[in-house]
Amino acid sequence: MNELKGKIIRVDLTTGKVNVFETEHYYSFLGGRGYGDWVVLKEVPKNTEPLSEDNKVVISTGCFTGTSLPGSSRISLTTKNVLSGGISYSSGGGNFGPELKKAGFDAIIIEGKASTPKYLFINDGNAELRDASHLWGLTTWDTEDTIKKDLGDENIKVLSIGPAGENLVKVACVMIDKAHALAWGGSGAVLGYKMFKAIAVKGNGTVKVHDQILFNDLVKSYSHILLSSSASASLKKGGTHGMAGVGGWSGRVPTSVRNLQEEYWDPEKSKKVSEEAYKPYEVKRTNCYNCPLACLHYYEMERDGEVLSCEGMHANSVRGFASNWDIDDPFYVLKIHSLCNKYGLDVDGVSASVAWAIECFEEGIIDEKDTYGLQLKWGNAKDLTELVEQITYRKDFGNILAEGVHNASKIIGRNSFKYAMQIKGVGINEQGVHSHKAWSLGIATSTRGSGHLTGSPQTENRQIPNEVGKWLFNCEEAGIPGSYKGKGKLVAWYERYKAIIDSIGICYFNAGWYEVALADIKHFTRMYKALTGKTITDKELWTIAERIINMERAFNTVHAGFTRKDDYLPTRIMEQPLTVGPFKGEYMDKERFDQMLDEYYESLGLCIENGLQKRETIEQLGMDYIIEYFESNGVQI
Repeated sequence: MNELKGKIIRVDLTTGKVNVFETEHYYSFLGGRGYGDWVVLKEVPKNTEPLSEDNKVVISTGCFTGTSLPGSSRISLTTKNVLSGGISYSSGGGNFGPELKKAGFDAIIIEGKASTPKYLFINDGNAELRDASHLWGLTTWDTEDTIKKDLGDENIKVLSIGPAGENLVKVACVMIDKAHALAWGGSGAVLGYKMFKAIAVKGNGTVKVHDQILFNDLVKSYSHILLSSSASASLKKGGTHGMAGVGGWSGRVPTSVRNLQEEYWDPEKSKKVSEEAYKPYEVKRTNCYNCPLACLHYYEMERDGEVLSCEGMHANSVRGFASNWDIDDPFYVLKIHSLCNKYGLDVDGVSASVAWAIECFEEGIIDEKDTYGLQLKWGNAKDLTELVEQITYRKDFGNILAEGVHNASKIIGRNSFKYAMQIKGVGINEQGVHSHKAWSLGIATSTRGSGHLTGSPQTENRQIPNEVGKWLFNCEEAGIPGSYKGKGKLVAWYERYKAIIDSIGICYFNAGWYEVALADIKHFTRMYKALTGKTITDKELWTIAERIINMERAFNTVHAGFTRKDDYLPTRIMEQPLTVGPFKGEYMDKERFDQMLDEYYESLGLCIENGLQKRETIEQLGMDYIIEYFESNGVQI
């Protein structure tokens, strides 16, 4: 396995040098998130400020990215988290990752700081820094269009930051192909600090496969399961907007209402922003590279001469800007979503920050003097849209919200922190945190802070039969939302599984998250051998997953000092029962949450008392470098 080497571009913005090297560590961690974790762990020193020359950004394809495997579009971004001070990782789709593979490269490491704006142009084995002064200040959409025009090629793929990143907004993200976000941890601000605007890539090569015939046969079998799935059919029909947005198909899918106060929104309001309500405005469906599900909508709406044309509208945006802000106007929900894409803003971070501000305004903690005249009230779409503009350009009250919900609450004070829905400093825009116990636990324990795309399972939302839960996960009640039984082990299982998915470079929707029949890693061990010619066992693959999780936890311990106390939910979730809807009365009981957390730690070989790593677990995983990492940074385990 170590004979395989990935081809990496290292960009030193301080010196302007671009070097290419090969490393076996890319395949040691399967690529993607795993390789990004390795680089950040090894190369970002303790006490590094996230917005500094010493922080690094790793953009890495997975080993399967760009192949014929359905959903093999993904690319990961890893850096030090601006909001938490710990690890940050995210996975993005679109077409950039496969294009980077076709250009002959597996990953890019960005370090240092440029004196003037730069972008990187990669073209079939070559990479060079170019001046981006004329791009600075442009939206992500205009950046992509300008680069394509400058280079005279509409087929070039672009990754970029927008004005939010340039202005060091701590909820800024990186955008791919205008609609696909690498959204976590203020990554847009990290690149903005470095004066790094974009990467443009053109590749005419192919992804090498050791045994193409065998690989195609395995993909065919995998695709058969994927396309036989009712979950896939639902995603194909309505995307995540239809499946999970404000009630979903069943009307029982929980959402976030008014800053996580409730999980059930007025059905009359839900109807106005449902996938069905947007159907008249759907121009087409779009998909990422090699995805048969096409879960993205391209909408076009017009009002009073203003035309919105935008791709995307996943459930996060509908939840974040509709139910969480109590806006039932479909035009404004789409407008705010499109502004986030254009400006390079993380939907979840913006949603959490503004929802906190609205509740503080409603409670009288802040007033018009604080907000520079804006009326921050539930459903006030006009002023809330203006606030998104202010966040992007750090103007007026937006300058405070640009710091993220945790930091904003500290700046305002006045007992406002109790309304800040956050974990590890990262804002929450989530569904089911009161009612769906495994889902909520996965959000609480996420190493990157507040995200369900670490260990939260879909088994409860899908309400899988007891027999299926027992057969696949040894958790008979995996599909029962209100059950705590076995959920710690279930979350630990999915955290390992997601680490694999993020590292090999495929979309979670094309894997065993929605369709549990695909949650068998033998698919990947067989494909890996066909891809590389090297054998990897199921046990070895699971071991890599555990190493990835342990790298992240080690980084968090050293850089952020996280312990068990940081794996808890906001007080609201653990003390205030829901008052309406199908899950009325539900909340996260602390005693039973602690039991799930104990079980989760035990499943991952962590210390139950403090959530830290055990020396014996690290030794069993063959990670002596983690022990050395702790010792060199003054941490005793």
